[in-house]
Amino acid sequence: MIQQEHSVEEIDKKYNVRAFKEAEPTKEKLDVIELDAIDLSLFKEGPENYDARKSLADKLEKSISTFGFFSVVNHGISKESFARLRSISQSVLELPEDVKRQHLAGALRSDEEDRKRSLGGERGAGFKPKGYWSMKNGVHDTIELYNFRDMQQPIFYDKDRKYPELVRAHLDEFGDYFKHLHQVVLKKLTVLCDIILELPEGFVYENYYKVIENDYINSGHGFGRLMHYLNMDPEDEAKVDKNWLRGHSDGTAFTFITSQPILSLQIRDYYTGKWRYVGHTPDGLIVNIGDAMEFITGGYFKSSIHRVVSPPEDQKRYRRLVLIYFCDPKYPAILDPEPLKSPKLKRLGIGKPKEWEKITFSEWDDEKGRLFGKKEVNDSKGEEPNLVLLYGRFHERWHQAESNFTIEEARKKFKVIEL
Repeated sequence: MIQQEHSVEEIDKKYNVRAFKEAEPTKEKLDVIELDAIDLSLFKEGPENYDARKSLADKLEKSISTFGFFSVVNHGISKESFARLRSISQSVLELPEDVKRQHLAGALRSDEEDRKRSLGGERGAGFKPKGYWSMKNGVHDTIELYNFRDMQQPIFYDKDRKYPELVRAHLDEFGDYFKHLHQVVLKKLTVLCDIILELPEGFVYENYYKVIENDYINSGHGFGRLMHYLNMDPEDEAKVDKNWLRGHSDGTAFTFITSQPILSLQIRDYYTGKWRYVGHTPDGLIVNIGDAMEFITGGYFKSSIHRVVSPPEDQKRYRRLVLIYFCDPKYPAILDPEPLKSPKLKRLGIGKPKEWEKITFSEWDDEKGRLFGKKEVNDSKGEEPNLVLLYGRFHERWHQAESNFTIEEARKKFKVIEL
């Protein structure tokens, strides 16, 4: 339990913690995809309930082997808990600038970051300020966020760690939330992945995501985020084609996002290139697959390209606020399907592509984490960033469905940055 000088009630009053106001549904007619919902109340353990788990796994496979997104309902987090966490998060992101500057995750701009010393605003603990990321045509982002690290470990609660007063007052609540996502929700989802891959139940969690106390290398882990989107200047918005957060894939393994009513999140269909809005699942979680799980399964699970765009006009007066958990496998995990030895992947003829170097999650996380807000990567003519070749694979795979999109073909058509 966290100890502090003042009561939580006093601290909440000091920082104006109040109910967060959700947006009303938009009246605009948009192309919305309703994600398949994985109902975890139907997940029951024991051999007698295998058929129920298999049914959930079949539903999950349909989503993660195509566009890589699904929703989760009946996950064990109450409506009241979500409301409370949003209220606190709202006030954390409203802290005065002088307080935020004392708790920066890195530099003020991504291109100024010393990556030998810092994980940066993308992954480091603390605040990423507005304008940190370079977009295109000289525009910078209008997103503010606060990151947590080490939530699965005891050090998260260490009294000597530097947290803003409001954050420290609520570490227990944030810690409980992120632990539940990793050690309960993720654990059940990975069992469904075991069934899909025809592996013994518990294999994926045990070998990639199991939390080992005080072992920071061999433990599954992740980082949490409180994030809100501030309205962009109309002239800047036009220069970036109304993108508030450019299209990208997550470098992590699973991403858990609190669902909210503002229609801004879009998924790019690999096969058509069409962008579709993600619909709202009240009190649900939006989950997407990241690069790590795509590579571990040899590309069978899809780390989809997604983005955040300017919301409909009738929702712009509301704040788009989300809590995110980026879940990672242990750092030494090999990012290709050879250690998995999946009968399903073998039967499908899926193995390690010859051009892929054998790498660990630590290597991928470190290299890809440097790239997101870099001007050299993002300042491209179209909506796709410049391609970066890392360890024999592109940092983002916008052309995954194109069978002839080899590294050699890409070099002929695009600027390819090779590290």
